[in-house]
Amino acid sequence: MTTSTETAFTPTATDMEATHYGIPVSTYGEDGNMLALGHHNKRQTFAAFNKHARTFGFANFADQSNTHLDEWINEIHTTWAVFHQHADDSGWTWDVWPADPDTPGAVPITVLSVA
Repeated sequence: MTTSTETAFTPTATDMEATHYGIPVSTYGEDGNMLALGHHNKRQTFAAFNKHARTFGFANFADQSNTHLDEWINEIHTTWAVFHQHADDSGWTWDVWPADPDTPGAVPITVLSVA
């Protein structure tokens, strides 16, 4: 039987998949959604997310003929979340849950939902 043990933690750039243009970035979930640590300018964040997508073999967002850049920009949002490290064999290093800014352990993130 596998028991999940999670510990809240404050992630740093080394906990993310990569840093692009000074912004720590990672995918999360199973749909290719992306998050960046901190609250950033939407266009700079889009550039970091697009670089991340190209680096890891996803489609170049800017090249999709059916979507305009402004539509991608409108899908980028700043919020707060709590990260949990996994101490089990779940296959995930960490997970992230939405939180209010005053939630203990909450950190600012910028997200892009691609699904």
